Amino acid sequence: MTETAQTEAQKPQFTRRILIFVIIGLIVLALYVYYFVRTTNVADTLARTNLIFYASAFVAFLATVFFSSLAWQSLLRNLNCEARIRRVLLLMWSGLFFDVVVPEPGFSGDLSKAYMLAKTYDEDPGRIVASVVSQKIISIVITVVSLFLGLFLLALHYTLSSLVLLFIAAVMFLSVFVLVLVSYVSAKPAATGRMLNWLIRAVEFFRRGRWDPEDFRRRAEETLNEFHGGFHTLVSNPRTMIRPVLLCFISWGFDVSVVFLTFVALGYPLPVDQVLIVYALTGALASVGISFVGVTEIIMTSSYTLLGIPLAFSLSATLLTRIITLWFKLVVSYFAFQYAGVQILLGRKPTA
Repeated sequence: MTETAQTEAQKPQFTRRILIFVIIGLIVLALYVYYFVRTTNVADTLARTNLIFYASAFVAFLATVFFSSLAWQSLLRNLNCEARIRRVLLLMWSGLFFDVVVPEPGFSGDLSKAYMLAKTYDEDPGRIVASVVSQKIISIVITVVSLFLGLFLLALHYTLSSLVLLFIAAVMFLSVFVLVLVSYVSAKPAATGRMLNWLIRAVEFFRRGRWDPEDFRRRAEETLNEFHGGFHTLVSNPRTMIRPVLLCFISWGFDVSVVFLTFVALGYPLPVDQVLIVYALTGALASVGISFVGVTEIIMTSSYTLLGIPLAFSLSATLLTRIITLWFKLVVSYFAFQYAGVQILLGRKPTA
């Protein structure tokens, strides 16, 4: 069977997995809406939506991705990889496709865009992975800080139940745990060496006699050496990190404004503490891989109602926000992924 035929044979299976994942999430969301919010007049709330402000939320989301792409490009330049912003933006969108359809802590998207960039520019993938992991660490730090800030503001103005505080504390713990784990593995070559040994043993157990573990180890160690070297280059010169950190913070600001603008579009502007805590909760859950279609919407709606926001506005804002951060992102990122994949398969290189 030719490579093209194999690709065509695999595409429907991949598409079916996506559809099954999305359908299950929609069923969960539909059951939640039916059993818990049947009496809420959501349609009237949506009918009063200010389309100008809602369109601004779409623009804010596009700005989020753009400034995140600039941050990644800045990290790449710190590693002497001169990638054009158009290519970086395209691959950033391509990575978002995997973040949407694969329920894990976003590493599938990071690794996929790193792989495609390495293929495009014939760069060593280890250094490029160092750039995306560094950006991941920056993003998690910003999310954790916003979570702490939101919780502090809530404690000043609201009385929260012990169950809510326990949930927020658990999310904080998971976020900090992921941050520490990723940072430790990135900074310690011995840690990745042990992980590589575990991986080789596991593969040998299932594929005895059908692969060359020593060749795999050699190539993996070369990539890991480049990764650790690139990560060390980034963290050893803090001044060069100022620009990517600033760009990540700007991207975060636009991302938060998506929620704020959505509520403004509904005629119900939120105070900053409520926006921060709900955004940080959902962002933190996404960073640790707990972000599924249906589950995220339930958490967002429940968080808003616990903060005293009327149920109609809570559900309407959640649905409108997820149209942008899920469905709009899924559609755009899917086409970006397809376009980037075709260019790589055809061997097209970016013009200078």
